[in-house]
Amino acid sequence: MTSASANRVPGIWQGISWALNGAPGGGVSRPRLLWRALNATLAHPKVMRRWMAMVFELNARGIAADMPGEYLRAIRPYVNRHTGVTTRVRQLVDHADWLETALQPSAFSQISSGEPLVLAELPAPRGYEYMRLQLQRSSPQSPEGELLLTLTLRRAAEVQPNAQPVDAAAMGFSRFRVDDVACLVIGGVRGQRNPVTRLSPQEISQALSGWKPAVLMVRVAQELARFWNLRLIGLDPTAHQLQGWTYRWNSRHRDAAVRIYDSYGALWDHFEATKGPHGWMILPLNSDEKLAATALSPEKRSRQTRRADYWIRTRNQLRLQFRELLLRPGREARLSRVTESMGRDSADEDDGDDFMNSEDMVPSRVLETGPGSLL
Repeated sequence: MTSASANRVPGIWQGISWALNGAPGGGVSRPRLLWRALNATLAHPKVMRRWMAMVFELNARGIAADMPGEYLRAIRPYVNRHTGVTTRVRQLVDHADWLETALQPSAFSQISSGEPLVLAELPAPRGYEYMRLQLQRSSPQSPEGELLLTLTLRRAAEVQPNAQPVDAAAMGFSRFRVDDVACLVIGGVRGQRNPVTRLSPQEISQALSGWKPAVLMVRVAQELARFWNLRLIGLDPTAHQLQGWTYRWNSRHRDAAVRIYDSYGALWDHFEATKGPHGWMILPLNSDEKLAATALSPEKRSRQTRRADYWIRTRNQLRLQFRELLLRPGREARLSRVTESMGRDSADEDDGDDFMNSEDMVPSRVLETGPGSLL
């Protein structure tokens, strides 16, 4: 935008120009993005004006630096193919309103600037400088969510000078309401994509003490949903964008749809997810990973013990970091009563204790070592 137009909200027809120059990706080509922008502008002008005004406000506050990219989020196809433009704008507005109340001010500034927020430092495998669970904003082209949880590694300098971080696993998610219930919505879970720097399945399994990266990602999502007091839901693979009839003409898309269907089906079966509304699966906030392997052979019991020990250490570190970086719902309302009483609000203490001591189906009697520290 020019300096003359920087102080006023652009018209929704500006979105057509942004779509014409927008980057392809996220399951849509540039011509199709332009067509979708034209349809949205003509069919939903009131909705698109509302979204343009919000994007302009976020840009003016320094929260959304890429104004065209953020505006086009509402026009790009979402991972759930049953999502129309009006619903998509409502989801994006809901998420944007929530995000600022879900993070501590410093953490919110860090994510808004595009920097990743470290939730946990995990023991790095041999030859790597670090392995971290990180939270960051997703790219504007991402159809799977506005936030990205990643398991990120970087090779040690002596192994690869100037090495770049590599995502061994990633999960895209958002927060919006489904049937008027606040939900943490998992739009996608994926593994490694870089064919050059990828770790072997055996190496990553050993680094995670037997945990599969996708399963670990969902377990972390369960912790986030419990902390933020949200229902946890994930995409029903039958509602994936690639299941739409327009994508079925391409054999590559058909093959990808089959792989996605099988992968998501296995993951949701593992967590015993149930059918939810509008193409979503409802996931429990607690999971029994069969870590109390008292009736198994000594070898299997030892393996399950290591898995349980690893998860409890990771979970305890996450919970400590959550209290430093994230905000629990309703905290602002309770703190506003400070004029009524100068004493500490017992409700805040109870909430924190309930979360830290909440049961997650990992009995301590299976452990051979104490929780300890991951650092």
